[in-house]
Amino acid sequence: MSSNNHALIRYRTIDRCLKSQSKNYFLKDLIKACSEAVHEYEEHRSGKSRPYKTVSRRSLMYDLKFMKDDVYGFAAPIDHDRVDGYYYTDPGFEAFKATISKTDRQRLDEALNILKQISGQNQFKDLDETILRLEDTYQIKRRKQSRAIVQFEHSTNAEGIKWLGQIRGFINEGQPMRVKYKPFDQDAYDKVVSPYLLKEYNNRWYLIGYDHEKNRITHLGLDRIKRVKLSIQPYYKDENFDSESYLDDIVGITLMPEGKTETIRIKVHGKQRYYVDTKPFHKSQKKIKETRNNAVFELELIINYELITKLFAMSDSLEVIKPQHLKRSVAERIANAKDMYKLK
Repeated sequence: MSSNNHALIRYRTIDRCLKSQSKNYFLKDLIKACSEAVHEYEEHRSGKSRPYKTVSRRSLMYDLKFMKDDVYGFAAPIDHDRVDGYYYTDPGFEAFKATISKTDRQRLDEALNILKQISGQNQFKDLDETILRLEDTYQIKRRKQSRAIVQFEHSTNAEGIKWLGQIRGFINEGQPMRVKYKPFDQDAYDKVVSPYLLKEYNNRWYLIGYDHEKNRITHLGLDRIKRVKLSIQPYYKDENFDSESYLDDIVGITLMPEGKTETIRIKVHGKQRYYVDTKPFHKSQKKIKETRNNAVFELELIINYELITKLFAMSDSLEVIKPQHLKRSVAERIANAKDMYKLK
């Protein structure tokens, strides 16, 4: 992350220069100050002499623009003229001025360590600079050997996660995308999608967005996408889509267009009833009866493939009571599995 470190050093140097009351700083002065600061850092980091490199004018102009940005930067009140050079219009402004208690610093350190795990994946590399800036702003020491006490189950599906960064950009900018998509059992084809949401389920990433051809919300497995590029079609925003509630009534990711919520009742036998009770299938789940040997639960859900799969996975201890068509679906799977595993 040396490039990120260099950027951070330049920001701090620019901030120090523009707060100075003893000297006027023009562009050439800022370039010199930043070049010297980066050079000093590299020699200190490596412990040996390093070649001196001058920071480019283009980099300095970008740094100044970034520092002035009130969304991603510091909202720094930077201005310049021919007489005074570059300066803060607010003499009291400090880009890195922040106070935080020891307890909050420890909590922030733990949170940043979690972010580091996420940024360690290629699709979230843009978090690196944000982490560095927070650590520097709040004077959090970077530990070389930091033992993780919280670990995530990261997706290992490289075919899917390679698209995350690009698609995140399309969602943030509100831009439509043309994707080449290949379902498991069909030839690849092109489709235009206005992307709304990226969702991870069961170690697989999905895109939820508006299908311009079918005129409805759709979901696509990222590992089935073969190409992504910007579409010339206008972005379509479905006013009825709410990313916070869209998947509320299902388990997983598959929401059928005409799906309706149903009351589902299941009976779980033996010790597995404790597992189902403490790790519900869905937030609507409630226990309505319990005996010494089993427990009965009810859920309000739209039945889909993921729910059937989960119920089947526990079929040696879980019984579907209603509705009948769901019971039939699970029973058919059990029968098929029994045929496959006939012992000779």
